[in-house]
Formats: sequence, structure tokens, C-alpha cells
Amino acid sequence: PEPLVPRLDAASGMFESAAKRTKRQYRYRESPVVKGRASAPHVWVQDPNSGRTREMMNLVSTNFLNLATSERIEDACERALTKYGCGSCGPRGFYGTIDVHLELEKRIARFLGTEEAILYSYDISTPASAIPAFCKSGDLIVADRGCSYAIQSGMTLSRSMVKWFDHNDMNSLEAVLEEVEAEEVKRLGGKQRKKGTPMQMRRFVVVEGLYQNYGDVCPLREIVALKEKYHFRLIVDESIALGTLGEKGRGSAEHHGLEAEAVDITLASLGHAIGSVGGICAGSRRVCDHQRLSGAGYVFSASLPPYLASAALESLNILEEASGPELVAKVKKKAALFRGLLAKAVAPVAALEVHGGEADAESPLVHLQVVETEGKSDVVETVRQLEKLCEAAMKEGLFISLSKFTFLDRFAGRQSIKLAVNASHTDDDLRKAVATLKKVILKTF
Repeated sequence: PEPLVPRLDAASGMFESAAKRTKRQYRYRESPVVKGRASAPHVWVQDPNSGRTREMMNLVSTNFLNLATSERIEDACERALTKYGCGSCGPRGFYGTIDVHLELEKRIARFLGTEEAILYSYDISTPASAIPAFCKSGDLIVADRGCSYAIQSGMTLSRSMVKWFDHNDMNSLEAVLEEVEAEEVKRLGGKQRKKGTPMQMRRFVVVEGLYQNYGDVCPLREIVALKEKYHFRLIVDESIALGTLGEKGRGSAEHHGLEAEAVDITLASLGHAIGSVGGICAGSRRVCDHQRLSGAGYVFSASLPPYLASAALESLNILEEASGPELVAKVKKKAALFRGLLAKAVAPVAALEVHGGEADAESPLVHLQVVETEGKSDVVETVRQLEKLCEAAMKEGLFISLSKFTFLDRFAGRQSIKLAVNASHTDDDLRKAVATLKKVILKTF
């Protein structure tokens, strides 16, 4: 029989058949242990090798707006713990619905400009529940190759046919959509489908507003134009974009000057800029109501602990205040400074580059990618080298991490160091971080 667990060594061959290569899982080195506030701009970290604990600048946590360590949010959580206790101990459809859940759904919908929103207790279960609720066997999904594992999981569970287009490549997307149209015409015996005639399958385009695996922004306006031209529905994961894109932090639609209705289904994690835990799906009332009976994570999982819902509510209060846009603008400014300095610092290093262009300048998630060299594709060696870089940075007081992928992840992009900018990092912090990175990179590569 097949082994119970994958062979350990490397994660490669994501899009290759088993006949060409046996995919293996790389055994990553033991992760450092954070002592105290894990999402603060500066954290105390214990080295797993030496056991030594020291304070480091944190470029790992995606607490972009530093709301997770806000005293206001801590106070809101304390009040909620006193009032509600810790956990709900029941699914939403039975006895796990608490007033703060309903209030958070209402507020999220208002913040995003949608009719309604539905709250999930765990962010990775949101796409894994929402996508299969609408996409079934016989349906079609056209997805960006750079989508995160959470999105991939949802598509796999849906049992829909999945066609991939190259990351952020609109020519590739349109080519796939044209191919689908050609197949439809062929199925109809060479005739175009009459306007108003129902399709034989539901068809979706799935993208991320700001990609977790790349740190770049999707060209949403162009995607919306294509999905309308070819009559597809659009699902956008806003997990990283929520709180970081748009003037008021409302995500990709606001960033690109689009109405919220341009996106059919919006998914997002509350565990990044919002500084809490859980996930949401926003859209029309029909979209959300359908999931209350068909979203597996909503129906079968215990609801979000009330104090975490209260934390998310307080984060929305902060974002909706007059100073909210200033906080969003602040992290954008920090991100642009850090990206510019880092790109300049690594320019002489042929082996590394900062992913992204001008359109991504304000993204607070930065990927320092390994440049692919012809004839060199040893994933194991590349990962080991990046791990050495992370360890060297830790010795200099900088807490960073490489991107890690499971055996099940289909992502086939380049290996990278993932860096997250916090609004509370000072300009001097960021300049010092870039200088440290440059120093350890020149020693490692």
C-alpha cells in the first residue's frame, strides 16, 4: 500500500504528474518560540538551538495595523470575558449564536458595503466551506495559480473542474475563458448559447485581492471586466487586503474604485489586520443565507468565542473613526518605504529579488524571492539556504521566516522569505531591518 505520510525532503513538482516526479515534503527546521505578545512590533523569541531568549524586531506577524496589541481591544476582550465567559460551546445553528456574532456580521457587511455577511469561527475553514457551498461537481472554477492553500482546499472539496491561469496574467485568464467559451459552443453543436438560456454549469473566477504567496495586488478592475464579458461569477479572498487596501481599509474593491457588488462573493480572515480570529463571507443576502445551512464550517463548528468577536468589533470601531484612514495610510507609507529600501539593498544580489512592481508598492506583505537560475532547481538546497538566512537574521535581532508549504499545497512559485510590515514600526526600525537583511544576505548568498 501507499505510505501513510509523504516522503520527507522537499516540496516540489506541484503541477507535475506522479509519473514524472514523486512529490516529497521538506522537513523544515524547528520553529523559534515566541515568549509573550507574538504579534507585537518587537517580540521576545527563544532560539530552538541555543535556548537563548532575546528581543527582536518582528517582521513575521501579519498584525499590519497593530490592532492585536491595542489596549482598547484588550479592554473590549476583558469586558466580553466577564459578560459571556470564554467559549460558546455550540454551533451557530443550535445554541451557539450570541448577540456579538450578529452585531459583527452586521458591522462587517456595513464596512464592506455588502447586503450581508456571515461569520465563521476559523479563517481557513471559510473558503473550505463557502466555495463548496456554491461550487459542485460539474461546475467550473478558473483560478489563479498563486492562490493560497485555503482557497485550494475549498476548490478541492467542491469537486468542481478547476482550470488554472498564470499568476496575475490577464492574457492567460482571458485565454482560459475563451477556451471555456469554445468548449461551450462545441457542446452546443457549433451554435452560440442564446441570451437568457440557463447554462449547464455554474462558472466562477477565483482570485485573491492581495496574494498571500506573493504579496502583490490583483488587477481587480480587469478581472471584473473579463468575468462580466464571459458571464462568470467572481470570488475574491480579501484576507490580506482587508484593513490594508483602499483609503478606509475596505479592501480591493475600494482600492480599485469599484462598487462592492462587482464581487459576487467576498471571503476574508479576521486574523491579520483586524487582529482577531475567524473568517467572514460577505455578499448578497441570498449568498449568506444559503451558507447558514450549507457552509460546513458554520453548521458543524462551535461558533467564534464571544471575546474574539468583540475584538473584531472594536477593530472596526477604530477603522471607522476619523483616525481610521490615517492608520491605513500609515501602514501603506511604511510598506512603500520598506519595499523601496529592500529592493535597492538586494539589487546587487543576483540570487534574490523583491517581488512586485509599482502597483504593489503599498502592500505591507513583502516576498523576498529566490531568483530561478537555469539548470538549478534543487528545492531542498534553496530551502536550507533560506533557513540559514533566517537564523543569521535572528542572531542580529531580526525575526523573519521563510514561506512554508505543506505536501498538499499546489503552489509552484519560487521559494521566498515572507516579511510583514507593522504600522507601529518606526522608519528607523525599517531602515535598520533592511541594513541587517543586506548584511546577512551578503554572507549567506
